[in-house]
Amino acid sequence: MVHKKSFLNLDPMNLAFENLCSRFDLKLKRIYAITGESQRGLIVMDKNSYESGLNLLSINFRELGTRWGILRNISEVPYFVDSQASRLVQLADSIAYSVFRYYEAKDLSYLEPILVKFDSEDNKIHGLVHLHNTGSCYCPACLCRL
Repeated sequence: MVHKKSFLNLDPMNLAFENLCSRFDLKLKRIYAITGESQRGLIVMDKNSYESGLNLLSINFRELGTRWGILRNISEVPYFVDSQASRLVQLADSIAYSVFRYYEAKDLSYLEPILVKFDSEDNKIHGLVHLHNTGSCYCPACLCRL
């Protein structure tokens, strides 16, 4: 989740996408480290006005890197699909809504049942990030990083 007021000079979608790509790449690296099996990932997203910009960002991340390094395990630019035609994207929308409900209304009822399914290692949640510069935060994503 991106706290927009914390990053007024940055596009929140680009910031979130950079984090998503980097964290997905790290997840694939961890799978390789554990199993020895090389993994390649594909990001599937809902069609939106950001499509061409995110494709360009994806190419740059693979060639030039993100703030955290070059992406080596994402095989292709994002695949954009109409969410009404894809149950997978509808599921992702439901998960995104549960995160949104928590951060906008402090309603944990949707997020709590699925929180254990987010990518994590050693009690640190990697699959849920709260990007902000508002001081101390005790949300599940920030709490595990204290």
